[in-house]
Amino acid sequence: MSVAGPQSKRHAAYGSEGTQGVCGVEATPLWRETRGVTLAPSLDAMCGIAGIVYQDRDRPVSEALMRRMCGAMRHRGPDDEGLFVQGAVGLGMRRLSIIDLSGGRQPISNEDGTAVIVFNGEIYNYQGLRAGLLARGHTLQSAGDTETIVHLFEERGADCVTPLRGMFAFAIWNASTETLLLARDRFGIKPLYVITAPWGIAFASELKALHAAGLTSRELDWEALDTFLQLGYIPAPASPFVDVRKLEPGHTLEWRRADRGAVTKRYWNFPLDERAAPADPEARVREWLDESVAAHLVSDVPVAAFLSGGLDSSAVTTSMALAGNTPHAFTARYAGSGADAADETGLARTLATRYGADLTLVDIRPEIRDIFEPIVRALDEPHADDSAIPTWLLSQAVGSRYKVALTGIGGDELFAGYRRHFGLLAAERYAKLPAGVRRIAGAMSRFIPEPRDGSLGVDRLKRFLRTGNGTVPDRFLGLMSRLSNDERRALYTPDLLLERQISGSAASARFRDVFGAKGPAGLAAGLYLDYTTFLPDDILALSDRLSMAHSLEVRVPLVDHVLVEAVFPLPQKVKIGALWRSKQLLRRALRPRLPDVHFRAPKRGFVGPTASWLRNELRDMLLDELSPERQRRLGYFEPQVVDTLLQDHLKGRQNQERILLALLCFSTWHRLYAE
Repeated sequence: MSVAGPQSKRHAAYGSEGTQGVCGVEATPLWRETRGVTLAPSLDAMCGIAGIVYQDRDRPVSEALMRRMCGAMRHRGPDDEGLFVQGAVGLGMRRLSIIDLSGGRQPISNEDGTAVIVFNGEIYNYQGLRAGLLARGHTLQSAGDTETIVHLFEERGADCVTPLRGMFAFAIWNASTETLLLARDRFGIKPLYVITAPWGIAFASELKALHAAGLTSRELDWEALDTFLQLGYIPAPASPFVDVRKLEPGHTLEWRRADRGAVTKRYWNFPLDERAAPADPEARVREWLDESVAAHLVSDVPVAAFLSGGLDSSAVTTSMALAGNTPHAFTARYAGSGADAADETGLARTLATRYGADLTLVDIRPEIRDIFEPIVRALDEPHADDSAIPTWLLSQAVGSRYKVALTGIGGDELFAGYRRHFGLLAAERYAKLPAGVRRIAGAMSRFIPEPRDGSLGVDRLKRFLRTGNGTVPDRFLGLMSRLSNDERRALYTPDLLLERQISGSAASARFRDVFGAKGPAGLAAGLYLDYTTFLPDDILALSDRLSMAHSLEVRVPLVDHVLVEAVFPLPQKVKIGALWRSKQLLRRALRPRLPDVHFRAPKRGFVGPTASWLRNELRDMLLDELSPERQRRLGYFEPQVVDTLLQDHLKGRQNQERILLALLCFSTWHRLYAE
C-alpha cells in the first residue's frame, strides 16, 4: 500500500514551494486557503465499463461499436482504454489509474483465459485477498485489485462478491460456460445499466454509453418518470427508458446463453436484528470510523477531502488527519442570492486550523446557468437534487489536482440525521389518533400560510399531516414526496394519462418492495428505507456521475459494509436517545475531536440556495424551459398548471423550488437525451 503523506500531497496540490495553485491563485500558509477558485465547465477529461454479448454465436461484436461505448465514458477513465472483442462477445473499459499505476490494465483474464473481467471501483481489502490467492497456488500477473476478483471467481463463481470490501461494478465473461456475470456493490456506490433483449445483453457504467451505441429505443418509461416527479430521482431497477434497467445494489446478474435470459440474485442485506450496545459505544464508533477511513485511504496517488461544516465530512477529515494523512480539504463558498444562509466556510476554517489541514475555498458563483446543462448531461437521468451544483464545482476543483477524494456521504443515513427519520417515528404515534381527526388535520393543512422567508418547514408539516395511517413505507414516502398523486395527475395532460396509463403507484410499490413484509421498526425503518432508496439512487448516483465527470473518484468511508454492520444494529436509544436528538451517538463520539462551534451550528446540508437561484440566476432558463409554448409542443404537462407553479414561486406566494427544479431538470434532460 502506498498512501501519500502531507508533503507529497502538498506538492500534488500546489507544485513546489512558491508556485501557484489552480487558476494561478497563491496558496497562503497555515490552513492554506485558496481564494476565488472558479473553473470553466468541462466534460472532456471517468473508470467506466461496457459490454455486449449476442445470443447468436455467429454475430460478431464490432470493435468500433465497443470503442464508441467506451468513448462516451472517456471522462470516467482518461488514463487508458482496453478492449476484449472475440466473436459475439465484447468487453471494454476506460481506466482512471489509482492502484498499480504501471500495471493493472484491463480487461484481465485468469491463467487459461477462460474468464475475463472488466471492473469499475476499488477493493480496499484486495491485498489480503491477493495474499490468500497466492498462498492457494494462483498465479497473478498484476499488483492491483481487479485481477484478484477474477481469481476469486475461479474459486467461488458468483459468490466471489462476498469477501469484497469496497465499491464496485464488474462484468466477468466465462467462455467455458458462456455465462456473463454482472455484480454491483452492496450500497450501489458504483452504477451499472443493463439491457436484456432477444438479441442478447448489453451493459455500461453510464446510460450515455448505451445511448451512444444506439442500443436503446429511447422510449420513455412514464412510470419511472412519474416516480422522478414524486421523489426527484428514479429508484432502481427503473431508468428513464423502458428497455434499460439498473442492476440493484447488493445484487448479481447471470446471463447464460443456453438459458436465453438473465437471473438476478441478492447477495447481501442489512443486519436488521438489533443487538446490545458495547460498554463504551462512543469510543467504539471512533475506532470503527478510523478503521473505515484508513481502509479507504488505500491508493498509489494522493487523497483529498470534501469538507463542509457538518459533522460527517468533519469526522472523515479528522480521521484522515489523525491517521497521519494531513488532508487537503475543499469547501464550497457561495456567492449571489441566498449565499449567506448556505455558508459554512467559517466552520471549515476552524477545523482546518485545528488539524493543520490545507483548505481551498471553491466559489459557487451566480453563473450557474452556464453549467446547468453539462450537469444534467453528466447525470444521465432526470435528477433534481439541489446539491448538484456545489458537487459539480467542488468536483471540478478537486479533480483538477487529485484523482481521489473522501467525503462524508452516508452519515445522515447511518446515524439518523434527517428530519424525516423523526417524522416517521412521530407518524407512528400520529397514526394512532382517530381517523376522523387525521382527515380533518390533513384537509386543514392546506390553509396553513406559507412563511415569508420561503423555508420548507411548513411544507414538511403539511406532508406530515397527510401521511395518514398507511404502511411504514407509504408513510415514509409521504414525507419524501414533492407532489401528491392527485397533484401529479393534475400536472399531466389528458392525452399523456390516457396513452401511458400512469398508475401513480410506482414509487409506493418500490418502497414496499425494498421494505418487505417484515421490515424493521422504529428508527431502523427510516434508516433502512433511506439506505435502499434515497442513498443509492439519489445521493450516491449524483456523487458518482458528477465527480467522475471530472475524472475524480469519490470514496465514501461512511458507506462501508463493515462499518454499517457494526453501527446499524445498535439500539435506537443509543443512536438518538430518549429525546430523539439527531445524531446523538455521533455527536458524543466526536466531542473530543471537533471544535465546540460544530455542535452549535444548525444543520444545513450540502445544498445551494435553490429557491433564490430559481428566482434570480436561473430565472431566464426556468421561464424558457417551462414556457407554455414548450409545454404544448412536448404534450406532457398542462401549461396552465406549470405556469401557476412558476408564478407562485417567482412572486413569493409559495416556495415551489422542489417541483420546479424537477421540471427544469426533466425538460433539460429531455432535450439532451430524447429529442
